[in-house]
Amino acid sequence: MRCTVPRSFYSGNCPESRTSMRPTAVGSAVGTERKGAMAKQACKHSWSMADVRHGFMVTERCFHCKDERSYFAEEHIPPKEEYREGEHFWDYLGSSQSVKFNLKCDKCGEKVRLDELLGLMTCSGCTADCNFNMIARICEEQKTWVYGALLYKREDARKPETAEKLAVLGKYFSDKIRTPGKKILVLPGWLVKDFDVCRCTVLEDVGMFQTEPEPSQS
Repeated sequence: MRCTVPRSFYSGNCPESRTSMRPTAVGSAVGTERKGAMAKQACKHSWSMADVRHGFMVTERCFHCKDERSYFAEEHIPPKEEYREGEHFWDYLGSSQSVKFNLKCDKCGEKVRLDELLGLMTCSGCTADCNFNMIARICEEQKTWVYGALLYKREDARKPETAEKLAVLGKYFSDKIRTPGKKILVLPGWLVKDFDVCRCTVLEDVGMFQTEPEPSQS
């Protein structure tokens, strides 16, 4: 399946995000809701999805500066209207169904907020020189499947707290796999070289997270 994420998904000349869809400020990677710091540190977390929201990952372009950006719209139909925002004039380019959620520990109540996340994707193949594809193929030999985290901004992937959150996501998905010895690794989606040729699928509902990813192909 050809991915609907645009080639310039992580470009960014227009600094302002759409006000109504702007993600809230991100706190620490773990523990935005604390019920005793010491108890949480000792807890062997058992994560579950919380605050599940279905909607669309919408991509738009400013015809003035030619920049593109994506945001999450929690709506039944993706918004397609043109609008002006300061010096920018935004036009609808396309959309993919997606789902946003946070993680919460069933034991201690600690919550991991995933405000940076637009959605998750799997890739069944790409060009031979795509970093995401190369890592996925190596991981398959170690019985590890790879998910791609589609983030609001490319620079979010370089933040230490984002790496911690992706590790927690990977543990959550790995704990759900029934096949012994196999696990899930969640990597930043910007490792994909070219979304126009990437055979990826944006995970659009909770049920798709329970499906083991397809083996990657060169």
